[in-house]
Amino acid sequence: MKKIFKAVLFLTAFSLLSLGLYAQRAQPWDRPVSAEPVWERQIDGTVLGLPFLQAESIVIVEDNGNVRSWGISGTHLWDFDPQGTVSPHSSRSREGTTYVSNTAGRFMAVNRVGRELWYLDLGGPMSFPAVVGWDGRLFIFSGSNVYCRTAAGLSLWSQDLGSNITMAPVLDNAGGIVTYLQNNDFIRINHLGTVERIPLTRQPAIIIPLLDLDITPGITASGNSYLLLYQNGETENISIDLTARRGSQFSRRNLPSLPAQPVAAAGRGNLAAITLRDGRVILIDGVTGQVRWTGNSHETTAERGTGNLNPSDVTMGFDERGIFSLSRIGATCFTVDSRRRWIFRLPATSTVPVISDEGFIYACGRDMVLRAYKIDTQRRNIPRSMYGPNPPGTYGLGNPPPTEWAGMSGQFEEGNVLMMYDELAAIIRTGQIGEMEPYIVGYSMEIIGFFLTRPNASLVRPLVRVPERIDFIRLLGTIGSRETIPFLVNIYNRDPEPSIKAACTEAIGRIGVDPNGEAIMAYSFLLGRHNVNRDSQLLLSACDSIAALVRFSGPPLAADGILLLTQIARFPAFRSDVRQRAQDQLNALRLEGYDIPISY
Repeated sequence: MKKIFKAVLFLTAFSLLSLGLYAQRAQPWDRPVSAEPVWERQIDGTVLGLPFLQAESIVIVEDNGNVRSWGISGTHLWDFDPQGTVSPHSSRSREGTTYVSNTAGRFMAVNRVGRELWYLDLGGPMSFPAVVGWDGRLFIFSGSNVYCRTAAGLSLWSQDLGSNITMAPVLDNAGGIVTYLQNNDFIRINHLGTVERIPLTRQPAIIIPLLDLDITPGITASGNSYLLLYQNGETENISIDLTARRGSQFSRRNLPSLPAQPVAAAGRGNLAAITLRDGRVILIDGVTGQVRWTGNSHETTAERGTGNLNPSDVTMGFDERGIFSLSRIGATCFTVDSRRRWIFRLPATSTVPVISDEGFIYACGRDMVLRAYKIDTQRRNIPRSMYGPNPPGTYGLGNPPPTEWAGMSGQFEEGNVLMMYDELAAIIRTGQIGEMEPYIVGYSMEIIGFFLTRPNASLVRPLVRVPERIDFIRLLGTIGSRETIPFLVNIYNRDPEPSIKAACTEAIGRIGVDPNGEAIMAYSFLLGRHNVNRDSQLLLSACDSIAALVRFSGPPLAADGILLLTQIARFPAFRSDVRQRAQDQLNALRLEGYDIPISY
């Protein structure tokens, strides 16, 4: 019992201490800068598209059909077979889930240990990499179609845009996506599937989402705009007023032309950093077009570069560390005030290298060797959850606006609640939730958590019966936004009814992510000495939820979930069926390899 109690204390403190303790150990990013590779790994083919980074690891897609991952220290993490000719259109979420597809149109979600979580048959090949939204939702593109799925693969909405997408869609600073269609429409799609269009006369070369924090009067009513760069150097700004009526939210302004053809760009705030064809890097105000400065990268002839770049030769990054221009022969970093921090030269690569948040450059050589270089001592300083950087914003689904039912005298009458459940559940079953999503989430939260805003509400004689509240908890789990996890954990913690707690664990397991370890910490109290929650259904549901989180999220949550399941399986006060369920889940997780420690 003493050992079990100590385990509870450890698990309770995990979410507060793990990141701090992790940072105190010697880490790969503490290595000194060097022109020599930190490590090299042989690969089996040519890399398709760009390598992509997340969760202190790198993933590459090879032309032989394999998808492979290595940790920041060079540890081989996993291989994945996409079951057919692999598409170069791959992406990765903040939780570390990798999204790949084959050319037959099978779109797959692969977790952090290389296991398929779910798949979607698109009926045809992907057009561009999937874009991951702020709450983990996915925007998937094929031909003229956009599909929006939860992180667990459930359908939120789909749209046929009426014309094929011709540019890789990008996430904007309000959590929507923007792109360009074959019919010359520039479009924005928000997270609920609402489309705003404006016709253009030609296709841009690059689209850069901007956020004007100063909100220039008369120009950017909402602070969000897009800098469009054209191949001939012309530029324009398209601003969007999200408060205006639909069909009239966009407005356009021409800006001064660039001195040469743009080949790559990145934005931050209202600033746009652009690499020009001749190798120069220029920083401009994307709202006014004013040039802040111009500098030479490693690709200018003055710096022994080619001075003649194509768009496929360069990528850019722009964050609090500075501005990065990367090409097949090296990289350059500038500060935002124009100082050149460093130039780094590489042997020619088969694809453009990428730079990580930890200051590593990953480059795939023409000799089919993946190399990692420690090039920057300045690591990114951004808020991080258990898995990686926190999203830059929210969709408001953790605290949606009140519905029209809020405060009405008949809000909690059984007939009204049953009627609303039937209507909302029917909408969810269609897979076309769309603009109803905030309403469904808001109404569900009002019914489930009626006591949160009513201090005098009785949980002994609740305003809403338990079965109806369980139904609405399951609706939240079906919609699957990670933004609702804190609400579900709060209900789990505060509601004494075991079946309500069990429904919350079921919903959390279905959503699949526990970004800050809140659910695992809450479940750990089931092992407390004075815990009165010995309800077998709650404990069985908690075991299943923990296993689902482990499978979906992988490490570092996996180790803590397995430890918690181990303690439940050994806890003498629990019924034999509960201990057996925990053991069965442990056995299955071990067979799948989730108990193997991973050293990134």
